[in-house]
Amino acid sequence: MTEPRVQTEVPVPEWIATDQQLNDACIRWSSADFLAVDTEFVRTSTFYPKPGLIQVADKHACVLIDPLAINDWSKFKALMQSPDVVKVFHSCAEDLEVCKRIFDAVPSPLFDTQIAMALSGYGGSVGFQRAVSELLDLDIPKEATRTDWLQRPLTPVQMEYATADVFYLFQIYPRLKQKLESLRREAWVEEECERLVVAASQPDTDFSGAFQRVKSGWKLRPQEQSILQQLAVWREEEARARDVPRNKVADDPALWNLSRFKARNRDQLFKAGLRANIIKECGKQVLQIIQQAQANDSDEWPELLQRPLSVDDGNLMKLLKKGVIKKAESLNIPPEVLANKKALEALMRAPDNELPPILLGWRKSEIGDALLAHLKEIRQ
Repeated sequence: MTEPRVQTEVPVPEWIATDQQLNDACIRWSSADFLAVDTEFVRTSTFYPKPGLIQVADKHACVLIDPLAINDWSKFKALMQSPDVVKVFHSCAEDLEVCKRIFDAVPSPLFDTQIAMALSGYGGSVGFQRAVSELLDLDIPKEATRTDWLQRPLTPVQMEYATADVFYLFQIYPRLKQKLESLRREAWVEEECERLVVAASQPDTDFSGAFQRVKSGWKLRPQEQSILQQLAVWREEEARARDVPRNKVADDPALWNLSRFKARNRDQLFKAGLRANIIKECGKQVLQIIQQAQANDSDEWPELLQRPLSVDDGNLMKLLKKGVIKKAESLNIPPEVLANKKALEALMRAPDNELPPILLGWRKSEIGDALLAHLKEIRQ
């Protein structure tokens, strides 16, 4: 198959700032096989991203959608969830968060070109500039990433940068798809992208597992971990309600200290590291949370956090990692994409003769079964 000629001149974009304009564009886009999509946002001091722009490219035009002016997202939401149109992103994790924030849905099916680059032999965590360089043989500037995307009007530089992203992304997709087909790895990318969709689609309502992310939480005693769990739930709810980063409510060391030393008054809240403004506004509530958690029966405590692997298991994991590196080299993909540290640790903790979910799918035949057999052999 002959590759299409590379288009180098970034076109003048179409600006969409009314519901009718967006609905008309959605009708056109609904017949496309794929769309290149990107977002721009600001998140300097907030919990949630503040959407500034959505860019979409098809074979006809590049479009910039103003989320500050649109009220009705229903047709665009339906398009983003249409099974007939592939949505192409590059390194889409934050974009999915922005989409969920704007129209309460995660685009699907999607194709992440960064994932596809890794599984096509171009290396891990490939930036967009390099992707364009590798696949289109073009050098593009990266100038406007940290500008204010909420300002209106946008500057000509911002407009061109935002347009260029989807203009080149649209051209990258067929080339990457062709490369994956030649390697017979299309299903690998589909699986990885579906995993992203599932993760991003999880409801943001259950924060009971938030304490698992607190550093060194495993060092706390069982009851103290119960306190930590309740405090972490409080922090999640408070950060969202205030729309501020978690550490503006309470950082990890403060939560750990509050749980370990079971603060009983405002002075102890301060000594634990809680901010003065939070103590003033939430001190009574925090003390009540600690007191209530202490009163809970042990059968209400959460499952204990996992301790780090033992020295022996850590050494076994190093042996497994050597096998991962060797196999990754033969596949010409990054070892961390084939089986990262988290996957190996999950395998070490899994029941005998059982692969953790992260090592199923395409990884099962490529590395999972071999790792499981090797581990079984070592442990005998």
